[in-house]
Amino acid sequence: MKHGHVFRATIGALLLTAAAVADEVSSGSGNGSRVADRDSAGAEMTEMLNICSAPYFADPTGKHDSTEAILRALDDVTRITQLAFRQGLAEVEALPTDGKHYLTGSVENHRADGITHVSCCARFPFVPVLFFPEGTYLVSDTLCYRLKDLFNTYNNELNQQIRIRGAGAGRTVIRLKDGSAGFGSGSRKPVISFMAAEKSNVSMSNYCEDLTIHTGSGNPGAVALDFFANNSGAVRNVRIVSGDGSGFAGLRLGHGNYSGILVKHVEVEGFDHGLHADSGTFGMFAHVEDIRLRGQRVSGITVGAISLSLRKIETKDVPVGLTCTSPQGFTVLVDSMLNGKGPAGIDHKAGGLYVSNVTLAGFDDAGKIDERVSPAAFGEKEAKGMARLPVEETPVYQTSGKSAVGVRRFGAIGNGVNDDRPAIQAAMDSGAAEIHFEPGRYLLNQPVVIPATVESINFNFCDLVSGVDLKKSDREGFLIAGSGGSDALPLFIERLMAWEQWNGEHCTFTHASKRSVCFKDMHTQTLAFYRNTVPGAKVFFDNVVTTSGSFPGATGHGRCTVSLKGQKVWARQLNPERGEPMILNDGGDLVLMGYKSEGEGTVVRTIHGGRTEVLGGVINFGGKENPAFVAEDAQMRISTATHAWLEDYYFRTAIRHTQDGKTTVIMAEELPPRGFPKSRGPQYLIPLYK
Repeated sequence: MKHGHVFRATIGALLLTAAAVADEVSSGSGNGSRVADRDSAGAEMTEMLNICSAPYFADPTGKHDSTEAILRALDDVTRITQLAFRQGLAEVEALPTDGKHYLTGSVENHRADGITHVSCCARFPFVPVLFFPEGTYLVSDTLCYRLKDLFNTYNNELNQQIRIRGAGAGRTVIRLKDGSAGFGSGSRKPVISFMAAEKSNVSMSNYCEDLTIHTGSGNPGAVALDFFANNSGAVRNVRIVSGDGSGFAGLRLGHGNYSGILVKHVEVEGFDHGLHADSGTFGMFAHVEDIRLRGQRVSGITVGAISLSLRKIETKDVPVGLTCTSPQGFTVLVDSMLNGKGPAGIDHKAGGLYVSNVTLAGFDDAGKIDERVSPAAFGEKEAKGMARLPVEETPVYQTSGKSAVGVRRFGAIGNGVNDDRPAIQAAMDSGAAEIHFEPGRYLLNQPVVIPATVESINFNFCDLVSGVDLKKSDREGFLIAGSGGSDALPLFIERLMAWEQWNGEHCTFTHASKRSVCFKDMHTQTLAFYRNTVPGAKVFFDNVVTTSGSFPGATGHGRCTVSLKGQKVWARQLNPERGEPMILNDGGDLVLMGYKSEGEGTVVRTIHGGRTEVLGGVINFGGKENPAFVAEDAQMRISTATHAWLEDYYFRTAIRHTQDGKTTVIMAEELPPRGFPKSRGPQYLIPLYK
C-alpha cells in the first residue's frame, strides 16, 4: 500500500454502528464528513486514518505533546469494535430462550436455554489503520485505548484490529518525554500497549509496523512496546531505542493467552531486556525472526513460560544472549549469532531448549553449537534421523513503477449482498500489476482467476462472503493461474480478514501454477485456506490463520486447512485449526516455524517422501484417537510443545512414524512434561524428534 492513501474522518463517521460502517464504506457515499484520497485510477482509498488530520491533529514536529490526540484516535477505532459487538450481542439476546440457537452467520455466538454466549463481533466491522506520517510524536503517558467495557460474555478483552503504522523506522518516531511521570524504576510501564486488561482469545489482526519507538532518558521502568494478539498479529520493521540505555524491556510479550504473533525485522538498543517474553497462563507461542539486539543490561532475550521460536537473532554488547527462566517454557533458537561478554551466551535456567546452528562469540563459552537439545532427543537410536531443511527468506515486493487499480473502479460494491465476482475478475484481467480492495465486504459466487499479469493483491483487511453457489461447491474463491516457471515473478497476496460468512465446502486459494506465492497477514475464520493442483512451486506463509470446521469442536467434516502437494514451503507463524488433518504435506518440503493447532485432527501428516520440519509453536488441545504428527514413508523433524486449558485435552499419541514397513510410536507419557497444573492435563514437550 502506498502511504499517501490515507483515511481521513471526523469522529462522527468513526462512531457509526457496525452495520452503518460497512454500508457506508461499501457504497462510498458517506455523510459528507469524510474526504477520501483517490489513486490515479480514481478508486477510493480509505484504509488509513491520518493521526495528524482532523479531529486529532497530532503534532509531527515533536514540539507539542501528542498523547491526548493519539489516545483519542485509539479510543475511536476500538469503539468501532465495541459498537459492532454490542449490535451482535443485541441480536443474540433477541433469540428464543428455549433450546440452543445460533446467530445467522456467526456460529460461535448463540443463546442456549436463555443464556447468551457471544465471543466476538457477529460481523467484523472495517477498522482503519492508524497512520503516523513522517515526523516525531512526543508523548508523556502510555498509548492504549481507554474504553472500560470492551469485554465479551466470557470476560475476554475485545482489543482487536488495532493497527498502528508509520512511514518507516527512522522516519516516524514516537518519543517518550525525558523523566515522564510513572516510568520510574520498577514500574514496567509501556509507551505503546495493545492490552489494557490481562487476557483475551479474540484479539485478532493487531499490528505495529514501520516506526521507531524512543523511550527518552530518565525513564528506567519503561517498556517501549507491550504487544498482544491472538491467532494473527505482527510487530514488523520497528526500531526501539532507549535514550540512556535504561528501561525494563524494548519489546514485551506478556499477559494471558497471546498467540499467533510474528515479530520480524526489529532492532532494540538498550534496556534491561531487549525482548522479554513470558505469560502467567503458560500460553501460547510466538515466532521471532531477524532481530538485532544491542547493549542490554540483563539479557538480549529473556523467555519465561511460553513457547518461543527464534531465528536469525543477533546480539552485541550483552552479558548474555538468551536466558530461559521457567520450567513451563520451551525455546527454539536456530541460525543465530550471539555476541557479548559474560560467562555464557545462553543461560538455560529451566524449561525445554532446542538450539541449532548458533555461534557464540565473546562469551566464556564461545564456539559453534551445531545442535543442543534439552531434556533429550527422540528417534535417534537406530539412525541419525532427518537433517534440518534449508530455510529460504521470504521475498519482498517492490512497488516502484507498477500499475495499480482498485476493484471499485470496475464496479465492485462491497456490501456483502451483491455478487462482486464479475467486477473483481475485470480488475484482475485489466493488465494492472497491483490490485487493491477498498474497505468493504465482498461477495463471490464463482471463483476469481488470478492471471500471471497480477503481481500483488492487497485486500486491505476487507471481508469476504461466500455466495450460495460457491459455498456448496468444491471449487475455490481464487485460482492462482499462469504458467509460472522458475523465471516468473512471485505473486504477493496480503492483508485479508475474512470472517464467518466466508464459509462452505470450497477453499480460499487453489494454486494451479508453478509460480512462487507469498501470503502475508491473512486470516480466514471458517474455511480451508490453500491447496495446489500443480506441484513444484515455492510457497511462503508469513502470519497466516486458517480455520476449517464450522465451529469449535466440530469433527467429521474431512476438510484440510492447508494441503500441499510437491511444494517447497516456508511458514512463519501459520495458525491452522480444526482441519482433518490441519496440514497435509504430500511429497514436498515444509518448514513450519511457529504454529498453533486446535482440534481433534492430526497437526501435520507427511506422506509420499515428503519432509517436514517443525520449529516451536504449540499443539493446542488434542485428540484421543489421532496422533499429533504422522509420517508415512516420509520424514519429519519435530521440536515443539503441547498446550491446553482442560485436563482431558491432549494428544495421547505424539508421533506415529512408518518407514520401510517399521512403525515408531511415541506416546504422551514417554515425553518430558511441561509442568502445567493438573487441571490443564499432562502437557508435554517434544524437544526433538528426528
